[in-house]
Amino acid sequence: MRNQKQNSANFYIRHKEKIDARNKAWYEANREKMRQYQKDLNRKQRLMVLEAYGNCCQCCGESVYEFLAIDHVNGDGAKHRKEIGERNLYRWLIKNNFPSGFQVLCHNCNFAKGHYGKCPHQMEEKWVSTT
Repeated sequence: MRNQKQNSANFYIRHKEKIDARNKAWYEANREKMRQYQKDLNRKQRLMVLEAYGNCCQCCGESVYEFLAIDHVNGDGAKHRKEIGERNLYRWLIKNNFPSGFQVLCHNCNFAKGHYGKCPHQMEEKWVSTT
């Protein structure tokens, strides 16, 4: 097996320009198809993750797909994303069999939780607009 890997590496080194040109031409010819494939895959993964975590906001009950997000329950989302080095949280959640510590929140509740520490739905004293 090691010999085969070495042979492949040597072949690539010897034919690098030709291989790179062929790959670039293929990518250019299939760019739109690849974008659509990735978009479809991301949507399927997102739907799978949202379904696994309940399909509605755990705070307000919102269930419109476009409004939903995955929330790190402990508020450590930025730290977690750095640790896993994964650009696609949905893919990571699927690979790790939907671990605990995550929930579905709508974007409004998720933003409020991150920005104010609590969602207004959970605050005793609500802010009132003065306008």
